[in-house]
Amino acid sequence: MFRFIIVLILCFYSLSATAVGIDIDKACEERDEQENALLSKMSTSITEAFLAGQCIGYQNTYYKSTYKAQAFKELSRACSEFVEQKEALLPLNMSTTLKEAMLAGMCTGAIYKVAYNCGVGEQYIQYLVIARGMNNMNETEALAYISAALNCH
Repeated sequence: MFRFIIVLILCFYSLSATAVGIDIDKACEERDEQENALLSKMSTSITEAFLAGQCIGYQNTYYKSTYKAQAFKELSRACSEFVEQKEALLPLNMSTTLKEAMLAGMCTGAIYKVAYNCGVGEQYIQYLVIARGMNNMNETEALAYISAALNCH
């Protein structure tokens, strides 16, 4: 019975770590806190790394139209990591490194930035669907794909 309770608690915390509601201010506060921490790697949780990644992805993505778009080079890889984490059999905290969590956050931050600049409400963003479609794309192709998936014109 005790093991069952532990597993439920771990599952609950792993689900909250992969929730994709984005608060960029909170995410950037977390990133700044990690950058200024004395023992940043040792004191960072998976959830905090995911938040910091959201900030990094948001800030490193520029989108005004398909002709004026730029993102970080690892966008496709970051979104592959996001998909892998969402579809993993084990809860997030049990199978994810801090770097992987940060990459997954970067994916959601980039998708959110394009959606925000296109005026798409967050409730209409299907992060997992968009991330699945960006396998092996370069940054330009990935941004074009995100804007098309969001019906951004």
